Amino acid sequence: MKQQQKAKQINEQLTEIKSLLKQKDQKPLNFVEAAQYLSISQSTLYKLTYQRKIPAHKPSGKLLYFFKHELDEWITKSGELKDEKNKTRNVKRKKKEKKQNSVKNSDEEEPP
Repeated sequence: MKQQQKAKQINEQLTEIKSLLKQKDQKPLNFVEAAQYLSISQSTLYKLTYQRKIPAHKPSGKLLYFFKHELDEWITKSGELKDEKNKTRNVKRKKKEKKQNSVKNSDEEEPP
């Protein structure tokens, strides 16, 4: 019986902890906190915000706020975008190399 009570008490505590963590994640980060959270400089964050490349909120029209869950999604998507850019860059590089090789081969075939 005591084990069931302890298990119930632990379960209630876990539920309370989860609730507190959710509330903490829903609280917006200010500009400095967001830069620290992302491990980037404030100037980099400003550039990303100015270019509208990162999710930000300006409710008062002056101060910027960020939500962790949106920043996490942005990190994931920007990683996907980087992968896509690298794929595109690799395809272009391979096409260029192929073209250069075909030009070299045609130059070698022609007699002087």
